[in-house]
Amino acid sequence: MRRAGLLITLTIALACTVVDAKEIDFTLVAVGDVGLNRHRVDVHSDGMDLWGKKVPFDKMTKGIARYINGDLNFCNLETVVTDRNDLPTTEKAYNFRTHPNAVKLLVKVGFNLMSIANNHVRDYGAEGIAETRKWMKKIGRKGRIHFAGCGRDIDEAATPAIFKVKGVRIAFAAVSIGTRATAKRAGVVSTHKPDVALKALKQAKADIRILSMHGGKERMLEPVGYQKNLARRAIKDFGVDIVIGHHPHVVQGIERYGDGLILYSLGNFALRGARNMGSIKELRGKGDFGLLVKLGMCWNTSKKRLTFRRLEALPVYDMHSGPHPFKKHAQATARIEVLNGLSKPFAKNDPAVAFKDRDGRFFYEFAPKAKPKAKKKTSPEPAKTGAEG
Repeated sequence: MRRAGLLITLTIALACTVVDAKEIDFTLVAVGDVGLNRHRVDVHSDGMDLWGKKVPFDKMTKGIARYINGDLNFCNLETVVTDRNDLPTTEKAYNFRTHPNAVKLLVKVGFNLMSIANNHVRDYGAEGIAETRKWMKKIGRKGRIHFAGCGRDIDEAATPAIFKVKGVRIAFAAVSIGTRATAKRAGVVSTHKPDVALKALKQAKADIRILSMHGGKERMLEPVGYQKNLARRAIKDFGVDIVIGHHPHVVQGIERYGDGLILYSLGNFALRGARNMGSIKELRGKGDFGLLVKLGMCWNTSKKRLTFRRLEALPVYDMHSGPHPFKKHAQATARIEVLNGLSKPFAKNDPAVAFKDRDGRFFYEFAPKAKPKAKKKTSPEPAKTGAEG
């Protein structure tokens, strides 16, 4: 009886151990800037302008829809969302607005995590921000979209979205260049004064924290100083796990920093109002593509630990008219080589993010970081007690 009792006790203990050590695998697909209308063109419920003709919204997504297949699928929605054409325009070089039906299409394709913090969300003033939030809430009912970023004041702009994926609690916040929100002004949390959003993200009751960062210098392949400082501070001081960057219109490098991951810029993705980056001579072959990444992760419920497993990269082309993978594998390979060259390790002992070709697809496998080698202790030289010889 004692043996039987002991066996039952051991069985229960082992079962509890297995439950406590449960690992939850999930994936994040991330792309850069998305907006389905051109500069100051009226919005329509049934399509968008493409080279002077109105075409269905799915013209922008049909070449890439099958890759939006993660548990979480992120994009930066670089536009005001509204069904109105009477909103007063802010005087600036470019003003973008997209019909809510286009956002519904993005949801149908699979996007369910969106940043609304960028330098175009106030293209139609505070009223445009109110319209954007109204429609995002309406379209996103029942968890169809999780979003964060802009607001009628600084508190609303800084408030993170908190939700669950496969039982894992995730907090998401977004910061940007552009009109900075205050207690009395609608706008975004500035990338130059991000702490109000970072603190809210840190204080959120969540297992994993994701930050969207809209900033940097346009057409520059290297991140500028404040991008690096913001992304690294977010990880080091505020517990952020993943930083997703965009705005420069070109792809920048990927960096492992501490226990986190930084995607400095994923470039354009499906941005109807953008220029064809392949038409810019100095960017051909190195800055003429956008990037879709798929990150495989594991959350350990016992150790409360996030582990990155695998990162896949898919370079895309024609982001201004309808993104699609490169037609020739050699073309995609050349862009991945550019990405590998841009993805420098932060410190000497940090691993570089370098993608390898596996049967025509590009993967980076995460491995534990190497611990810095301990310095050898050297015996002190004996003190000199007198003249030599």
